[in-house]
Amino acid sequence: MRGAEPGDTGGKDLEMGTLDHLTEFSLINRLTGGLARHPRQVNRTHQADAEIVRLADGTLLAATVDGIHEEYSLGLIRDPFILGWCVVSHSLSDLAAVGATPLGVLLALNFPRTAEESWQRAFFAGVEASVRAHGTHVLGGDTNFAPEPAFTCTALGTIDRPEPTMRTGAKPGDALYITGHLGTGNLLGITSQADKALWAKFEQEYKPLARLKEGKALAPFVSCAIDTSDALLQGLAIIAGLNGVGIEFEHRTDLYFPPLVQITEKIRFPLWLVNVFGMGEYELILGVPKEREPDFQARSKAEGFTVFPIGRVTSEPGITLVMDGQRFPLDVPWLLNLFATCSDIQAYLKELVAYDARLRGSR
Repeated sequence: MRGAEPGDTGGKDLEMGTLDHLTEFSLINRLTGGLARHPRQVNRTHQADAEIVRLADGTLLAATVDGIHEEYSLGLIRDPFILGWCVVSHSLSDLAAVGATPLGVLLALNFPRTAEESWQRAFFAGVEASVRAHGTHVLGGDTNFAPEPAFTCTALGTIDRPEPTMRTGAKPGDALYITGHLGTGNLLGITSQADKALWAKFEQEYKPLARLKEGKALAPFVSCAIDTSDALLQGLAIIAGLNGVGIEFEHRTDLYFPPLVQITEKIRFPLWLVNVFGMGEYELILGVPKEREPDFQARSKAEGFTVFPIGRVTSEPGITLVMDGQRFPLDVPWLLNLFATCSDIQAYLKELVAYDARLRGSR
């Protein structure tokens, strides 16, 4: 199925605050608009990676729920140990973005009906390895069997600062940083189509860590934060939409996971497009005001964190790709809504490559 033709708006039609230009968020807005918010909830809808409630004693409780579904159904992650690891990391990454310390996780699991006990044990071995690596615990959960498997994790944490780090707060002039290489997750998506043997190798190595230490230590220096578990472009679009700002993303090869660079060169796939896929890399996008940047860099160096500058916040709405010395306004709604219009991954990748050709041809 062919996706709708992209427009030339460059994202200038983004609706501030509502994110209605993105299908997922528009649906959430329609379904939840009538729900009453908790009187002590700090964030409004979409404003933070986790839901944050100020308890009676002043403690900030952070709660989030997320799952691994499409990654399994599309065959991108099938190893039970890796599934168990990732379902925990996925939710803990949301806690990292708000600067929270985990209390623990709860699991809601629908195992495949055909899964043998050895498969189930391997899954829980991955869960245990992941919570140990993140310094937290499994508090409980619910386990069932179903025709359509689903793996869901709720993560709870506390924030020891007076205010949480949110997606809101970005202002023109802020620098944007990422806490590690881009593309480690989307490498699985590409190799699953290009090289099955290589995909199997990378799947075994795929054990992403939520940036809990970075999120907490760097919180005093940032204006906003969001994780990239749903890809860099969506994170940038959310920050831009919620804050009524624009963003320039400076594409450079050194920002990407080296094996990903190699495979995209081999199959001649435009590298920047991996930032569109929905299978991200659990890094944090951090907005840093100019006056805090020296302290941010000093703290990052002192802690041994890897942070890369990736662009800046602008006053002109939209997301602009800076590549090869040229500036390309991106049709963000089309790019982020494209996957739902395609029949399979191959058709999706073909549409993305065609978009890149049109984009470059416009110059």
